[in-house]
Order: sequence, then structure tokens, then C-alpha cells
Amino acid sequence: MAQDKILLIDDDPSFLEITGAILRRFGYEVLSANNTADGLKYIETEKPDLLILDIMMATIDEGLQFAVKLRQDEALHRLPIIIVSAQPDTEKGYSRSLEDDMDWIAADIFMEKPVDPQALKHNIELLLKKD
Repeated sequence: MAQDKILLIDDDPSFLEITGAILRRFGYEVLSANNTADGLKYIETEKPDLLILDIMMATIDEGLQFAVKLRQDEALHRLPIIIVSAQPDTEKGYSRSLEDDMDWIAADIFMEKPVDPQALKHNIELLLKKD
């Protein structure tokens, strides 16, 4: 049976390394990108089964805008997305609360950093559950 493939997009190398190691231990194949441009190339060429995405990278809402872009793309709109980020109102320069944004965040699940590995595994399994 083929391993499920997960793409991590985050500009924090330590998050990519630690989370990647955790996901590999859980039996997933892991791809990593430190920006959305490289992440999009992976999505188009590697066809991951799930995306784990940070919010703040080069811009304050890069991850959120990227998720919206994916949802608007007919070929990519079904890719499950987990947003993993620090609580937005604690991030430098971000003045809105998570509750203000949940109505337009184009992700299936939002998780706060630091991420509990078991909770992450549970959410991945939930989204990858096959019919």
C-alpha cells in the first residue's frame, strides 16, 4: 500500500524538520517547502494527499491567500488543508482574531503552534479517511 504524501509549507526550517520527522514516524511520506511558490511546484508535480500550511511567511497572510488560491483552482480545490500557525492575534502586526477569520479561511482544519503530534495525526487521519 502506498504511503500518503504530505506537503509541509512553512518558512521556519525547524518546524519543517521537526514536523517532518514526526510525520515520517507516523508512516507518511513528507515533502517540505519554505515558501508557497516552491510548494505550488510540489503540488503540481508530486500530487500530495494533504497540505500543512503556515499563515505568516513572506507576508502576514501568505498562507491564507495561498489556501484561497488553491480552493479557487478546479484541479486543486479538493486538496485537504491544515493551517498550522501561531494564534493570529499574537503574531506581530496581525490585528484580527481567529474568530473574525474562520468564515473565510480556506482550510479544513486550523491548529495552533506548537502542535500536539497526536492531535495532528488525528486530524490528518480524519481528512485522509477513505470512503
